[in-house]
Order: sequence, then C-alpha cells, then structure tokens
Amino acid sequence: MPTSDRETRIDQTDAKGGSREGVVRWVLLVSLSLAIVAMTVIWVTGALTQDNVESQGTATGRIEAQAEADNAQREDLAEQADLVAPATDQRTETPGPGARGNAPDAD
Repeated sequence: MPTSDRETRIDQTDAKGGSREGVVRWVLLVSLSLAIVAMTVIWVTGALTQDNVESQGTATGRIEAQAEADNAQREDLAEQADLVAPATDQRTETPGPGARGNAPDAD
C-alpha cells in the first residue's frame, strides 16, 4: 500500500464546522440584560403599588398593623368604660355606687 507523505491540514473553522463570529455570546448577553431589566421593573412597580393589606406580609408591616389594632381596641374599650373623655388622654372621675356629687343646689 502506498503511503502518502502528504499531511492533511484542517484549519480551525473547518474543524469546528462553523464560523467564529461570537453571535451566541451577544445573544446571551442581550437576553440576560433584558431579563434583569424586566425583573427589576416588575419588582419596583409591585413595591410602589403595594397597599396596606399587602404590606402586612412583611414583619414590619405586621408589627405596625398589630400596634394600630391594639391602640384602636384600647381607645374603644376606654370610651366604652367611660374612663377616658373622647379625644383626650385624661381620666375622668366616675362616681362609685351610692356616691354623691358636689353639684350646686338648684334652689
């Protein structure tokens, strides 16, 4: 059998079966950038349009909501018990059973 002294040389483009333009790299970079921008826009607009009910989903929101509920309940109970005059923090004197007030005589 005859042997050939000729070497077969194949350049890099022919060996890979394609071109080396780097298009895939640019497609990946652009799509990653667009995904990051889209997720940021969704996150920011969601945070800006959050109402009171949704804010209770955070620990701070739950604490503030609980504090507001406790204050409202205390105010309601105090007004019902007549211990606090409406819109003030001062206690009013309530007479006990059988106590007589110092009202001026109506003679």
